[in-house]
Amino acid sequence: MVYWLLPAKPERELFCEVIRILRKGFRAPSFEPHLTLFVTTKDRQPASKVLRQIRSRPIRLEVLGVAHSPKFTKTLFARFKSNSALRKLVTELGRATSSSPKSPADPHMSLLYKKMPRGIRKELAAAIKLPVRSVRLDSIAAVRLNLPVRTDADVESWRIVASRKLSS
Repeated sequence: MVYWLLPAKPERELFCEVIRILRKGFRAPSFEPHLTLFVTTKDRQPASKVLRQIRSRPIRLEVLGVAHSPKFTKTLFARFKSNSALRKLVTELGRATSSSPKSPADPHMSLLYKKMPRGIRKELAAAIKLPVRSVRLDSIAAVRLNLPVRTDADVESWRIVASRKLSS
């Protein structure tokens, strides 16, 4: 199971639109904007029960900019500055799933999944200026997917099996 943090409505709409434009322009897969918290192989209880145990509030993360990498799942992405609220949520999820996750070392939200030359990725990363300085993330989701993620079909097979709003 993979656990995601999802953006609140105005930011979600912004990221959905950026993803849609890039997806259409580069014939890439569609996906829900998300920040991956961690992956667990210990599914000892249903994801919905795990999510009900989470008491964290919505989290606001500072946007550091847009970056790129040769890794399919980080082709083009918005980077965020980690904070104590994010680390606390990951710890809380770890307890609920009986696992020992590490907070994301490079918290990010992917904008595009596509194999492409470095020069094009670099140009795109430099050209995209997000109109927000921070992003509010107010929902958590449990997602079933097959690892590793390497193709459009892998991305399109993702299924959210449980989700809930973080209590304000």
